[in-house]
Amino acid sequence: MDFLRDVANAVERAVTGASPLALDLPHCDVAFVSETIAEYGRVLARSKDVVVRDADRATDAEVRRARFNMVWALCHSGVEKQLRRGLQTLERGASDGANAETTTLEARWRVDFGDAMEARDGHYLRSVAYYGMKDYERAREAAFAALKCDPECRQAAALREASEEALARDGLVGAGAIAAAGLAILGAAAIAGGSRR
Repeated sequence: MDFLRDVANAVERAVTGASPLALDLPHCDVAFVSETIAEYGRVLARSKDVVVRDADRATDAEVRRARFNMVWALCHSGVEKQLRRGLQTLERGASDGANAETTTLEARWRVDFGDAMEARDGHYLRSVAYYGMKDYERAREAAFAALKCDPECRQAAALREASEEALARDGLVGAGAIAAAGLAILGAAAIAGGSRR
């Protein structure tokens, strides 16, 4: 009996899009995202300014922390342009390709973020951004990568499951549209065949 209930619940979730996990991602509004971008700019400028006294100069750790905060806010934004900017910073690097000789994402993140971000966090943020852009296949892949780094990461597991449910739902909708089109063609053919007699 439990098996039938589980199957019925899975079918209902796939059709309605309801998730038992109630995926409740944090959301950053435009003002907060703008503030994190501005703060990153201020910290970065303080790290490079030759006029600033050494005591007031931003450390590499401060720059990396501000960069992480900015990327976190961008990836949790509901604005597609900001989601893309967050992904670009994560996938191409903060220096926009200057560390292109570093081949893996994790290696780039060590250069760009240092101790401010673990590999799991980078993959999770990619998953959040892709999910926000409704690119559920890439969201699922990034969530799997986060789970590979930390199998106990509940947030990544929830994103993976929500992405899989969205893919299943989209597949059912697509299959339903194809079936409806096929029935319409068959119906038209039956009507046309019936009118010839």
